[in-house]
Amino acid sequence: MMREQGIESPKDSKYSRARYAHMLRAEVAARLSQEAMYKLLPLDAIDYKSSLAELVESLENVEQIRSLYKRRKLTTGTTKNAGIGNEEAAKLKNCFSQGRELYFAGCSGSLMVKPLNHFYSVTAYSYGMIILNNPIRFGKDNLPSSHGMVYLPDKVQCQFGGDSPTGTFSELFSSFPTHAIQTKSIEFTQNLTESIKAFYSTRIDASIGTLLSMLPEMTNYYSLMTGRRSRAFPLEIVNANNPRALTWEFQIGDGTSLPTRESVEKSFESFEITERFGKYIVPVPATKSADVKALIYSDVSGRLSYIENPFYPILLPEVCVHFLLNHIYSCIMRYRPEEWGNVILNEVSTDTSLLTRHYFSNFERKFLLLVLRCLSRYNPVVQESTLE
Repeated sequence: MMREQGIESPKDSKYSRARYAHMLRAEVAARLSQEAMYKLLPLDAIDYKSSLAELVESLENVEQIRSLYKRRKLTTGTTKNAGIGNEEAAKLKNCFSQGRELYFAGCSGSLMVKPLNHFYSVTAYSYGMIILNNPIRFGKDNLPSSHGMVYLPDKVQCQFGGDSPTGTFSELFSSFPTHAIQTKSIEFTQNLTESIKAFYSTRIDASIGTLLSMLPEMTNYYSLMTGRRSRAFPLEIVNANNPRALTWEFQIGDGTSLPTRESVEKSFESFEITERFGKYIVPVPATKSADVKALIYSDVSGRLSYIENPFYPILLPEVCVHFLLNHIYSCIMRYRPEEWGNVILNEVSTDTSLLTRHYFSNFERKFLLLVLRCLSRYNPVVQESTLE
């Protein structure tokens, strides 16, 4: 039932809930069986930002959007997945154009006002991500009008999940009931329906520090500036030498630092976990890879990180982390301008100022990559060499 899947609307009839639950299960099954849904797209490190700008602008085409809808949603829409019409695709086209313009306005603007541009850019692109990925959402005008999460000014935190009002954030989160892991040598898809169920039954408070600690690009700065360790750890997945079956070997850690054993055991429940050369080693048969509950992000070069998940069993897609961070920062900017000014002008804490600036530098370096990974038929990665 829809309530069991965690995405029931109080206004839905019993028939609708059953129908939506069936649609979700069918879509997840199709995605888990699909191979090579997206193509790896290496980008030259020297001019990758220009390439990303060209790629995201290429999304702003009605026929392209209709094609992407059918590629990314394999079973939903109609029996033959006829997709969406020109009118709905045109609405998404305008969302993408707005998101792009807001993103570049934020990149060129002062840090004093940058968070607001970037938050609305994330929001505009989120509408398209929802319609092109969420198995039970088909039209932008039918989406809830709220943000789908709450800013807690007294704590300077955000709150989401549980009985929080539904809106853009909750719809965005629910748009990814599967997560494709892809490198040059491996490819598999996780089943995240249990994560969605947990999201709607658990209310979560999250701080800026917690969210920053989850991002691979923030690892070194976060540890140096806060004195606390990052939650992102190097992850390598290789084809294990097993003559009987295709097996992925997850190698977590860098030989010197490791996530907690408890975190790894939750992420790989029912799988054998050992330690070798300062790393956790977890063999996973390819046929069981969908059952992995690890939170896995990749950086701009496609290198994987295992995230010691502070919200387990909820697995937040990385784009959701950026949605939350930009919302918090934009609220501080709007409602506490004097405090925001003190932070960015380095008049309170050098570490806080540096960490904030470094986050936005990394956001601007990575966000369009995430947009393409969530909307296009490509999985773009920046070739390692002279990354800016």
